[in-house]
Amino acid sequence: MGNLKAESGVKSVIYENSKKSKIGFTDQEYVDKTNSGAYSEYNFVHDKAGFGLAQWTYYTRKQALYTKCRGKIGDLRCQLDYLVLELTNYYSSLNKFLKSSGSVRDCAVKVLKEFEKPADQGTTVQNRRTSYANEYYNGLSGGSTPTPTPEPTPTPSGKTYTVQRGDTLSGIARKFGTTVSAIAQLNNIKDVNKSYYKLNLTRSW
Repeated sequence: MGNLKAESGVKSVIYENSKKSKIGFTDQEYVDKTNSGAYSEYNFVHDKAGFGLAQWTYYTRKQALYTKCRGKIGDLRCQLDYLVLELTNYYSSLNKFLKSSGSVRDCAVKVLKEFEKPADQGTTVQNRRTSYANEYYNGLSGGSTPTPTPEPTPTPSGKTYTVQRGDTLSGIARKFGTTVSAIAQLNNIKDVNKSYYKLNLTRSW
């Protein structure tokens, strides 16, 4: 929610300000003309204008949004449904992290870097989006500390991964959509900061 506030003010009908002079529509005209077909599907998909709650910009994502919300492109409910669809089907490791993390900041930064991916992902941007995220979290939770979902005990898959020079456990976890704690638990690793070059890790992913 903090990232959506930064991207769109949590508004479903706005499109990117920097594209308005070229396209020539107000926000509502952009929505209305796209819904009516006066602004064609091709134009909407390929105009490179960030649109909606998450300011979807890349053409494949705008195409999927258009297909999902055809005729009601600015509808908040439809965009929320599409957002959930993206997180569930295309960002499953991020979705899993958001459901289990105990840190509002970690969630805000992970969405920034893996879902929104703006050009500026620096500390100032991270701090602002974390601040927005905390506003929502505190408002919805009454300010109580989030309780992470307990991580299930990993089950060996019968496969192994040979650690390469330069690998870190956190990098391996991101690569395979698992967690450092799961890797450490499965391989009886006590110090997760130690280098384990050439170690054959038992895999659970």
